Amino acid sequence: MNTNRIVIELRHLDLGEMACGRCSDTGENLLNVISELGGEHVLDDVEVEVINILLPPNRADESNIVLMNGIPLEEILDEEIGSAGCGVCSDFCGEQDLHYSRDILSAIPKEVFREAILRVLIRERAG
Repeated sequence: MNTNRIVIELRHLDLGEMACGRCSDTGENLLNVISELGGEHVLDDVEVEVINILLPPNRADESNIVLMNGIPLEEILDEEIGSAGCGVCSDFCGEQDLHYSRDILSAIPKEVFREAILRVLIRERAG
């Protein structure tokens, strides 16, 4: 059996002691989806690596960006996902909302991660 590999890069602002709820929720959603897919045996032959990238304030525009095997979620899903600001880091990001499928979101939801991971798996398994 071949082992497939998914490297997930989660970028978010390093605000020191202060936590960004939006980025924290995004990270939690990602880990929950990985756990759920593992429990469903979807990831039995898959090595999943999550890389947590802490960004300095001058790279705030990259905060809450997720790459899977080097590909942004937008490309994987063929969907525009805009950048978002939040109460904690809005001084750096501005007051913007995250847009996905015409919904306005604060964190990247589990459904988005699930769909993206499944699409990446299909690509990996197709070779």
